[in-house]
Amino acid sequence: MSISIETARGMIHTWQCDHMGHANLRAYGELFEQSLWHVFAHIGLTPELLRSGAVHMAGVQQNITYRQELYPGDCVAVRSGLVDVQERRITMRHELLNTVTGEVCAICELTAVCIDPSTRRPSNLPAEVAARAAAMLGDESEI
Repeated sequence: MSISIETARGMIHTWQCDHMGHANLRAYGELFEQSLWHVFAHIGLTPELLRSGAVHMAGVQQNITYRQELYPGDCVAVRSGLVDVQERRITMRHELLNTVTGEVCAICELTAVCIDPSTRRPSNLPAEVAARAAAMLGDESEI
């Protein structure tokens, strides 16, 4: 994985648990959703840019591996980084950790594609975003 940054932190609440007493899929999804936006902002896909309509991003694939159950009161953090950057898409990886035990409880890999808002077709990432993503990936060469 590329340079990783902390993108979410919190704890598991009782209301986030299923009838078996551990965190439900939605709880994991919410943490990974928060993390996605922090990665976007880190590489220049800021809320302002996305709200401007100049560029849109669309998630096209998400795979989650659940490794360890989480229970009410468990303190968690997500570390995120990029695993692949192409002209029109980025793939990021999020690792959800139990901050007390240090265990990786879940891993999410998500691929998002840059979309031209006027044509609703895939388009190249903005040059500045591509450069920042390459730097985060640890690849200083042009994409």
